[in-house]
Amino acid sequence: MTLQTLTIIKKLQQARLSQEELEEIYRLYKDDYRVLLHLVQHPKFPQSISLGIISKLFSPDLVRIIKNVKTNPFVRKKAELEFMQRYKRLALGEKISLLKIASNSLLLGFSDENQPQLIETIFNNPQCSEEVLLRFINRHSERCNVYIALDKSSWHMNPAVAMAVAHDPEAPIKIILKIIPYLGLAGLQKLFREDTTHQVVRDRIRKFLLERNG
Repeated sequence: MTLQTLTIIKKLQQARLSQEELEEIYRLYKDDYRVLLHLVQHPKFPQSISLGIISKLFSPDLVRIIKNVKTNPFVRKKAELEFMQRYKRLALGEKISLLKIASNSLLLGFSDENQPQLIETIFNNPQCSEEVLLRFINRHSERCNVYIALDKSSWHMNPAVAMAVAHDPEAPIKIILKIIPYLGLAGLQKLFREDTTHQVVRDRIRKFLLERNG
């Protein structure tokens, strides 16, 4: 990065620039990738120009734009759509790298993902929320790999996630046993009374309650 480019980028980080000044910078530096990346994220930069730049950006930079709350919401949405289209054509390693840095809003769009490594990456992303987990657990498609990834994470300790697992008749017994301490009394009683609840689970609930109550 040249000193001139660095100076322009520092200037772009100042919100007080006018739209006219931003357009002038674009005219002078429209072939400089770094400058274009910062222009797109500036809230005052014309939306019409930003949309033309989005398709030229690298995938990791699209993720950065999506995560930047100062960026024009319409531009962020365009970056999200571009990313989702591009994601389908990426190799597994690239997908993993991008999902590690993806925002929660982006992760919400991957609830149909079924590759174990990718689901595990999503669940371990620091931006991943309870809502993302619930979408995976409540989806209608096959959930075997979802539970494999869940078993490797700490999300089973989340009360809402534990409740969703308890309501899923296809949830593996191994996972049901792990969520028992996090269900709450009402949830445990309901699970105990369900006709479909395995006897092993009932026995564990009874033991858990007896130990908890001394």
